[in-house]
Amino acid sequence: MEDFELQNIEYKVIWKKEFLDEICGMANASGGKMYIGKDDDGNTVDLGVTETRKLLESIPNSIVQALNYSNVSVDAKKDNNELYIEIIVHKSDTPVFYQGSMYKRIGTANFKVEGNQQQSALIELRNKTWDSSVVDNVSIADLDEESFDIFREEAISSGKLSGKALESREKILEELELIRNGKLTVAAVLLFHRKPSKVVPGASVLIGKMRSDADLVSSDEIKGSLMMLSRSILDILKVKYLYALISYDMPTRIETLAYPFDALREAVYNSLMHNDWSSGQSILIKVYDYSLSILNRAILDEDWTVEHHKSRHINPLISNAFNKAGLVEKFGTGITKMIDACKDEGNPIPLFEAGADGMDFCVTFKASRIYRALEKYRELNKDAVVDYRKVLAQMDKLTENNLDGTISGTINGTDGTITKTKTPSHDSKSDDYVFSRKKRLLSELKRNSQITLDQLEAALSLPRRTIARDIEWLKENGYLERIGSKKSGSWHVIKELE
Repeated sequence: MEDFELQNIEYKVIWKKEFLDEICGMANASGGKMYIGKDDDGNTVDLGVTETRKLLESIPNSIVQALNYSNVSVDAKKDNNELYIEIIVHKSDTPVFYQGSMYKRIGTANFKVEGNQQQSALIELRNKTWDSSVVDNVSIADLDEESFDIFREEAISSGKLSGKALESREKILEELELIRNGKLTVAAVLLFHRKPSKVVPGASVLIGKMRSDADLVSSDEIKGSLMMLSRSILDILKVKYLYALISYDMPTRIETLAYPFDALREAVYNSLMHNDWSSGQSILIKVYDYSLSILNRAILDEDWTVEHHKSRHINPLISNAFNKAGLVEKFGTGITKMIDACKDEGNPIPLFEAGADGMDFCVTFKASRIYRALEKYRELNKDAVVDYRKVLAQMDKLTENNLDGTISGTINGTDGTITKTKTPSHDSKSDDYVFSRKKRLLSELKRNSQITLDQLEAALSLPRRTIARDIEWLKENGYLERIGSKKSGSWHVIKELE
């Protein structure tokens, strides 16, 4: 027994990254242990508190990033008050590679696997995904009940799952195929463990309030299972980082954010599903005054574009869980849904980038010009209680240039009316602009009674929100009516604007 233990144990006085190939060899064999802070005879060489703390953070990150393998435990130990590090490497059920090569421990030596044996291992690896690899040191009892409750609530609400499939942890894990050979997968830990970063370093989301790229005002690191993060990220953004303009449709309180909530939610869910968690890097959310960016690691096709993108699931088990919870409806529609949500609210189309800021994927939302102008009014009238819906209605009387924030004005009392500080001659120009805009809209509806909002947006070069408000005004004032349903109906122009 002693000889067997010695074959699976390595003593090192100090830590070096060159030892990663030995950890790779242990993972591909029967597992093993490596001690940092012990000489060849097993005597402890005190690492000290500072070095021990540093190694507890750097070693797990190095292993995950270099080997794409996380089934390893790294702990500090004491021997007569002298500190050392114990690394327990569990046997991997899939081949592990280091710098493109496979290593395997045989006896007390570490060998580089080559030829047909490595080719067979590569074929086996291609047929499996990282989130399907198993974890030895976590049991079902270690998972978080609140995370399972969130999954149940979402699945029942969406109608995707019900009954026996949700009655216990075991049933849910079985339904989602998160158990292999009696062991939990990495996906199970990420989805339902309250502290997944113990197994997967970097399993968190960083949110920062930015004045500029180089000026961080405040930040938060959000931790928890992916089920918990699917709610907490959006809650924290709304409560702490995004200012909502408040209006009332008595007795209902209405909050208007700078960015469409549906688009933000879709972007957050996509980043949680598609982030390359094996990289050891957290998702990053940057919040500026009038823009918000979500950045994450991903694996994209070389010919990836916004127009021609395919949904590529590097975490298929995690993606499947989000789908069965009803958090995402259909794979491959995320970008389209974000674009449509922004169009519907009159926001600029989001910017999608590959390779931005050292991350592999970035989506940036920008506030609408209307929101920016309303923000300026709020700053001028900090103590006023304002009905922003009424303000928004009056914004139609402002020209496009005014919406860029070049006007100054005050909001009177609580009724939401705007007193402009411009010269009276400009009011007639604004009225002419709105009249001309609505007249052009009527003309398009008369020319094509079944025209869509997308087509109107392209023909008039106006935001959907403005077009929708103009249509409501024309209907309410007897110029326009809708005949039939929203899908198959048509527009009927009752009379012309004179």
